[in-house]
Amino acid sequence: MKKVFFFVFLAFVLISACSSKRETSTSTLDTLGVDSDFIKTEVVAEQTSGAVEPVKIKKDTVLDNAARFIAGLPQLNKNSFTELEKDKYWIDYKASMDANWKKMYDTRLSKIADWEKSTFSKSVDGSLSLFYPFSGPDFLHAFYLFPHAHQYMLAALEPIRAVVPLDARTEKFRDAFLDSLGHSLRDIFNKSYFITNHMEKDLKQVKGVLPALYFFIERTNHEMLAQKFITVDSLGNEVELYGKKINWQKTPGVKITFRDRTTNEVKTLYYFSVSISNGGLKDRPNFVRFIASKAPFNSFVKSASYLMHKDAFTKIKDLLIANSNHVFQDDTGMPYKYLKNKLNWKGQFYGEYVKPVRDFSSELYQKDLDSAYQASKPQPLPFSLGYHWSTKKQNYMLFSKEKKLTINK
Repeated sequence: MKKVFFFVFLAFVLISACSSKRETSTSTLDTLGVDSDFIKTEVVAEQTSGAVEPVKIKKDTVLDNAARFIAGLPQLNKNSFTELEKDKYWIDYKASMDANWKKMYDTRLSKIADWEKSTFSKSVDGSLSLFYPFSGPDFLHAFYLFPHAHQYMLAALEPIRAVVPLDARTEKFRDAFLDSLGHSLRDIFNKSYFITNHMEKDLKQVKGVLPALYFFIERTNHEMLAQKFITVDSLGNEVELYGKKINWQKTPGVKITFRDRTTNEVKTLYYFSVSISNGGLKDRPNFVRFIASKAPFNSFVKSASYLMHKDAFTKIKDLLIANSNHVFQDDTGMPYKYLKNKLNWKGQFYGEYVKPVRDFSSELYQKDLDSAYQASKPQPLPFSLGYHWSTKKQNYMLFSKEKKLTINK
């Protein structure tokens, strides 16, 4: 394996602001089960910047080769997968994935990219880390909406399992594996979100979220550099796991380091397989500390089954409100009532607000949100991303803290 070392210089720009006492009150911290040390509340009067030490990264070429094969992309050098690309099953798989990707890019992703550049980027600090709860393995839309983030934190129930070495398996096994993966991506291609019931079945076939994450990372013009399984200790620090130990953890996670092939920027993706219900967060204070230690961050919520409208999901709302500088969500995220009367937050509205799709109760319709849309003259949303994919009557809201949290140096 080639030993290549890369040096990455990352800079963080800190935004001037003051912290709202309400966002970091003792009562809020107590409900999260988090010490105040783990909530970033310090502020500065002027913009400052701090550079971290260069990070030495060794590329795992075997990992990147496998990820390209899984993504239906040709190898860039001769290796154990080169000959396998001549098999009919892989040629057919590549053709199918190329066609699906092109259709999705033309109808959705290109529009998101243009909108992010022309509109969205002017309202958010896109360099902040991104927290995406209820995400499943959807790195795709996280990247297209927040392409300048250096760190992505995804959390959902879907499991993490090591990817089998496909170049050491039979053609029949590889064919079934890629067929299952392609099938598991159908909802993302057609509807822009994963369906929980489908994932429960589909991800058993491909052993967890990693194949889908590999697919999205490679297809968005990145290369895999490294991967390790992790958990989180009592201080909120990541701890590397070896062998099958990840299967026995209360807070199993994976950390993937990857690089943009165009800009050479090195980025990190964390995915945690956890319950983020009140009970799940109470049982995992280490995870809460880890997420809070990354503040301030941007948060993104979409197609979240209206879970934060339920009493069993109040702690995740507290975590988002306390630690986010910006929250970008559709109506399946936090109920509008939790943000409309907070003086420290301002909202921008996009698209069109209509009643929830028929899969969900009409009681989830928010009259106060409808009134806010009517009064605010919402900006156009040139793409559909969420449950209203069939009608294109999609809504999104950007809530931004007036007094922003700043980054610890």
